[in-house]
Amino acid sequence: MILEIKKKIEKSKIILKPFPHIIIRELLPKTALYKLNQILPSYNDVNDSNVIFQSSSETKKTIMPDSDIFKGLLKEKIFKDVNDNLKKIKPIILKKFKNEIFKNVNSTFANSKIIYNMNFALMKKGYLKSPHLDRRDHLISGIYYPASKSNVGGDLQLWGTKNREKFYDVFPSKKNLKIFKNYKIKKNFCVFFLNVPWAYHAVNKYNGNTDRKYFYIDYDFNLKSSSSSS
Repeated sequence: MILEIKKKIEKSKIILKPFPHIIIRELLPKTALYKLNQILPSYNDVNDSNVIFQSSSETKKTIMPDSDIFKGLLKEKIFKDVNDNLKKIKPIILKKFKNEIFKNVNSTFANSKIIYNMNFALMKKGYLKSPHLDRRDHLISGIYYPASKSNVGGDLQLWGTKNREKFYDVFPSKKNLKIFKNYKIKKNFCVFFLNVPWAYHAVNKYNGNTDRKYFYIDYDFNLKSSSSSS
């Protein structure tokens, strides 16, 4: 599995606008993808006490690594294998973004030790997320979708500032932004992006009647006080 993933990353093209990112449309081999989707839980299978809700609409459940559900998933061989491979590709991803890292990251931190974090999420009909920035402890972020219907909304939107204005609000006004890229999500779709201070991204309203399942992947600065796992 790791060799196939490595080849796909190496063949991918870095897209610089509105911020550095790569797209991989078929990340996992078909057999691995099938096995993974067989064991992933659905939105209604997951007890609310074991998840994090990030909005009052409760249309997305985030399952963190320290939860019993995540620990249970790690007992499934295919989930553990995928998790291990996402960790193993860290040097490949860092090498892919090497030039952009040295252009955009303070030299004091450019060669820092980078650690891997991942959590699993479930989205249901009605979910949306306005343009925002991720936490600064992420150097590179990734989102991988093993299960998703296409053409039902929930598009991943990459936004940029108008007229090259420089402001780095976590949740900026849309009047100051415009959409540069709109990616329709299909199963086995993956994106990695450099978490620069203008890496605004959003999700428009998801209208699918089936759950969308996805992994949040982060390669983080090793901070003493990090919120990556809580």
